[in-house]
Amino acid sequence: MSATITVPSHRTPSHSTGARRKRPVSARTYARRRAVVGGCSALVVVATLVGSYDLLAGSSGTPASAAASRPAGAAATRGSVVARPGDTLWSIAEQHRGDVGIRRYVDALIDLNGGVSIQAGQRVTLP
Repeated sequence: MSATITVPSHRTPSHSTGARRKRPVSARTYARRRAVVGGCSALVVVATLVGSYDLLAGSSGTPASAAASRPAGAAATRGSVVARPGDTLWSIAEQHRGDVGIRRYVDALIDLNGGVSIQAGQRVTLP
């Protein structure tokens, strides 16, 4: 048996493959698409930043690596010193930090005393 396929003469080959003509995109549609893609991109960036911050700083806002620690022998007491002329938080930390890392101790001094600047005669609370 043999079969013969005939193509109607009113159709062109592009119609027979199912291809459709593309309509030109209007400026409003193009702008709307750009706004949607831009908004989605912004949401991804914000979610990434929030996730990174939460991972690095923890939900409490305190750095995860800066756990509260005190020098050996000072766990039960919290002292203070009076700053002398020329003292800095770094120099005070060097004298009183014990076995704690100096950077961690300076960070704790900054948190307890409300900033990085001290003046002669100021009482500096020790961690």
